[in-house]
Amino acid sequence: MAPQFLLNFQLVLLLLLMGQQNMGYKMPHVNIEIFNERGLKISIPDEARMQRVFVMLQVDDSCPVFMDCLTQATNGSWTSVQRIRLQNDDKLRVSLFVQYNNNIYEKSETHVILNTRFLTTQQSNTVNIWRSKAPETLDNSNENKCQLYRTLDRRLFKDCKPTNSITSRNSGSQVTCQGELIFEDDFSEGQLNSSVWMHDIRQRMYYVEEELVAFDDSPRISYVREGHLHIVPMVASEVTEGVYKLGDRCTAVDNRQLECSISKGSFFKINPPVYSAQLHTRESFSFKYGKVVVRAKLPKGDWLFPYMMLQPVSTYAETHFANQLRSRFQDLGSKF
Repeated sequence: MAPQFLLNFQLVLLLLLMGQQNMGYKMPHVNIEIFNERGLKISIPDEARMQRVFVMLQVDDSCPVFMDCLTQATNGSWTSVQRIRLQNDDKLRVSLFVQYNNNIYEKSETHVILNTRFLTTQQSNTVNIWRSKAPETLDNSNENKCQLYRTLDRRLFKDCKPTNSITSRNSGSQVTCQGELIFEDDFSEGQLNSSVWMHDIRQRMYYVEEELVAFDDSPRISYVREGHLHIVPMVASEVTEGVYKLGDRCTAVDNRQLECSISKGSFFKINPPVYSAQLHTRESFSFKYGKVVVRAKLPKGDWLFPYMMLQPVSTYAETHFANQLRSRFQDLGSKF
C-alpha cells in the first residue's frame, strides 16, 4: 500500500503545482479615462511575461462590440484609445484577455457613467481560459451576433481580405485589410502626437519653385486647441532679427549649410520673410494606395500658400516638389 499512497501523493502534488503555475497571475487594476466625451482610454500596467492584450468594449449590452489588439506596451502600460461617445447612465462592459506566459487570462468589468466618472457595478476575478477562448478564435460567422469593430490588426479574423496597399509604421511594414482604417488623428487629446507628427525646422533653399518661408515648431505658430490643429504664419520681424541660425534644432533634408543658417550680410541670401509650420509623418507612417479624408479650413491672403499633400518618402520630393499629390491648397494672392 505504501507505493500506491506515494504515487497518489505525487499526483496530487503535481496537480497543485500546475494549478499554482496557471492561476498565479492576477490581472492588474484596469484604468479608464474619458476624453471630453469624445472617447476614452483604457490601460493596465505592464508586467514581465505579458505578451498581448485584447480589449473588448460594449455599451448598454448593444451592438457593435469594439475590439483592440495590443501587441506591445508603451511607457509601462498597455493602452487602448477608443473613439466612443459616452453619456450619463451608459453602461460600459470591458472585457480583457491577457496573454501571459503563453496562457490566456480573462477579466470582465461593468461600469456606469455618471458625470464623466465611472462607477464599477460588477467585476469578475481573473480566470485562466488557456487558448480555448482566445479572441483570435472567436466565431464571427453568425450574422445575428454583434459585429466586431477592430481598431488594430484585423488580420486576426477570417473576414480580412488583404489589399495591395502596404502600410509602413515605426514597427515596420505590414499588409492591411480592405476597408481598414490605417490612420486617424482628430487632435482631441489636447496636444500634438509627437510619435506620429514631426515638425520641419529649416528654411527653404530658394529654388525657383519654392516659397519664401522658414518652418519652425514654435507654439506661437502651430498648436492644438479644442480638437483642432492651428497653423498661424508670422512675419519675420515678429520672430527674429539679424543672423538666421537654427543650430542643432535644424531638420535639414538636403543641404544643412543652406537650410540651417544665413550669415549676416550674405549677398545671395535674405532672411525668410515669413515663418510657418510644416508637419509630416515621413519617419512614422506611410502607405501605398488608399482613400484620404481631411477636414480643414485654409486661409486666403497675400504671401500665403497653405496646402495638404501626399508625397514620396524620399526627401528629394520635399525640396523639389517632385511627384507630389496636393489634396488641398489655396492660390496665392487671394484676399482673406
